[in-house]
Amino acid sequence: TNRRLLNLNVIYKAVFLGTISLIVYYLFLQQFLTIVPVFNYQTPNSFAFLLICFTPISVQYLFEKKGRSWALLFLMIIVVILLYDGRRAGMVLVMFGGLATLFLQRVNAKRVFISASLAFISVLVVSTKTFENYILSASERIYQMIYETEKIQREDQSYLLRVAMVKKGIAIYEKYPYTGIGLNNFSNYNAVISSDFEGSKYVIHKKNLNSLSAHNSYVSVLAEGGLFLFIPLILLLVANIAYFIFNFKNIPKEFYPIFLALIAMAIHFYFISALLNVFAWFIIGLASAFRYIKR
Repeated sequence: TNRRLLNLNVIYKAVFLGTISLIVYYLFLQQFLTIVPVFNYQTPNSFAFLLICFTPISVQYLFEKKGRSWALLFLMIIVVILLYDGRRAGMVLVMFGGLATLFLQRVNAKRVFISASLAFISVLVVSTKTFENYILSASERIYQMIYETEKIQREDQSYLLRVAMVKKGIAIYEKYPYTGIGLNNFSNYNAVISSDFEGSKYVIHKKNLNSLSAHNSYVSVLAEGGLFLFIPLILLLVANIAYFIFNFKNIPKEFYPIFLALIAMAIHFYFISALLNVFAWFIIGLASAFRYIKR
């Protein structure tokens, strides 16, 4: 109801300053300030999630104020931080959101050709032994994601735990398909987790397996709220994303970062339980509001 009072310039500036503050706090200050009750500890996962949500908007603000070079430099700094922090999905989605923000607004044959050429060159660079050794020294997790994908699917416990939690979520859904087991109860509910997936031997016998979070927002919602909660959530996300895709040419370009942030966040929902994060709903709210402002 307040959507027409929203000022895009104010929002983008605030998000940019907030993103800078978040990075400085996470890297340098939180180890000293978390002893103060009002300062919350930022886990690597929550840090990556917030950057996924806010990088497109921050890049857009810097692009408008300082130009493409500064915006691209800012994006690369964030990507490098996530690389050294071992945030695999976060690094990829932040790069997607930032680059799409910079180049999607001016799509033409020349830019498509340049983008394709850069992608081809990137593939060649990634294939070199020098780059492979650099990635290995920077982050073993990122190295495994790029060069040892099959090994991750067989042995990486972070990946296998997510598979196990999907199995648990499906087991709960099959027992309580409509209402689920209640919000925030996923880690409190003991289910028989199926071991019919490759690499299950590395995680299935962990003592605290049932006490872990879902590591997947969609599985969490399906298990905790059943179809009565899962279907409205999917409709809410799909409605905004579909609006952006099918009205791409008619939407003001300054709105693009909001919808790109929503898309990246919706993808990341599959890798993290973050639906109770207030900033997730901030992005959903912005997308919904600006969708109706355009109408």
